Amino acid sequence: MTLKTILLAGSVIGTAALAAGPAAAQASQAQIDALNKQIQSLQEQVKTLGDTLNKEIKKVDEKVTKLPTVSVDGGRMRIRSADRANDMAIRARLHFDYGHWFPGDNNTNDYSDGFQVRRAFLGVSGTVMTDWGYEFTANFAGNRGGSSQIQAANITYRGIKDTVLIAGVSQPKFTLDDSTSSNDIPFMERASVNNILVGIGGSDGRTMVGFTTTQASGKLFIAGYLTGELTGSTGNIDDQQNLLGRVAYKAFEDNNGALGIGFSGAYRYQMPTTAGANTARVYRFDDRPEIRIGGDTPRLTRSEEITFVDSVHAYGVDVAGHYRNFWAAAEYATFGASTDIRSQYDDPEFSSWYASAGWILTGERRRYTLGEFAGVRPSWPLGQKGYGAWELAVRYSESDLLDEGARRSGTLATTSLAGEQTVWTLGVNWYVNSAVRVMWNYIIAENDRPGTRPDLETDALAMRLQFQF
Repeated sequence: MTLKTILLAGSVIGTAALAAGPAAAQASQAQIDALNKQIQSLQEQVKTLGDTLNKEIKKVDEKVTKLPTVSVDGGRMRIRSADRANDMAIRARLHFDYGHWFPGDNNTNDYSDGFQVRRAFLGVSGTVMTDWGYEFTANFAGNRGGSSQIQAANITYRGIKDTVLIAGVSQPKFTLDDSTSSNDIPFMERASVNNILVGIGGSDGRTMVGFTTTQASGKLFIAGYLTGELTGSTGNIDDQQNLLGRVAYKAFEDNNGALGIGFSGAYRYQMPTTAGANTARVYRFDDRPEIRIGGDTPRLTRSEEITFVDSVHAYGVDVAGHYRNFWAAAEYATFGASTDIRSQYDDPEFSSWYASAGWILTGERRRYTLGEFAGVRPSWPLGQKGYGAWELAVRYSESDLLDEGARRSGTLATTSLAGEQTVWTLGVNWYVNSAVRVMWNYIIAENDRPGTRPDLETDALAMRLQFQF
């Protein structure tokens, strides 16, 4: 190809390109404009969808926030409304015991060995409209589960600051030992002084109205009750009526521990009466030897039968506290009756006390709160990189149920159980987790019965499998 031909071809191509350029540019711009419109339209659609989706998500969130929540804490199922104004929790408690008696050389009594369903509670508790509370619990442990009884059926009102009003069937806050839950007490049974006092007008299953209040920035606790019969009581024309009160003050508290003092008092001003009138006005102070084994645990010490009783009274003091993983407690009380017909047992008076202490080997704490002890919760439960919590405890108890007038008269029958009872209780507690505890107690009981009546000595070994939620 010659140079002339090449130049001619280039000229033709250049002319064609110059002629086609504006048209091509116009076509490309039109396409870009169309694409931009499509993109803008898509963006508007995405924004519309996003706004719609956000509105739907907000609606769903609002519905979810209004739904009740279900939680399980330590095995206890709880249903709570979103505003926390209403809730309901299922409660259960099982104390399953086994034990064996070892009577002393001079004790020929054949005590009941074997199993005991000590407690079997099942019920519900909760809150209604923030200020109102309720509890309904049945105890199925009677005669190893053969019968049931109302343990709690009450309504509470918390609309007054730091105060709770209660009416129905419940357990009054009365004495240090009884104010601490049976799930949290360090021994299988409470001390005799407690059981004698609450027999006047306390214990669970008690019909009552009352109040509790906390004052002085949480350092002062006051409780007062008017109580009647226990649930299941029958045959009375007039029910018993009792006044109970308790005051507790936390004298000291820091990060290492706490110390408090309490006072409790009870007064039965109306004795239960039946068709027998005067013969029904009878009272007697007694307690089992701080253990329950088998189908029937007998009383080893009891006061003489007090007749023509006009009123029964009791008052006591308690001191308790904890320092790190060590705790200690003691209670003392006097109690007696007023009679309206003179006899050799006019206005008898008795006394009882205990002192106890414990050490949690694994470092957890049995905290003294206000007028009671909280339970031990293991830091490292069994199966969760730990072996639970272990506690050693000891208690010494004395109960003098022989009135001075009866002692001086020397007319006690040879079958009388009136005398002085002392009990040593040695305990080991294994807190497997927050719901399960295993307890071992060894009891050493001695009963000093003046006169010709033989003294009684007996030991017992018992254990408990406890489950709660």
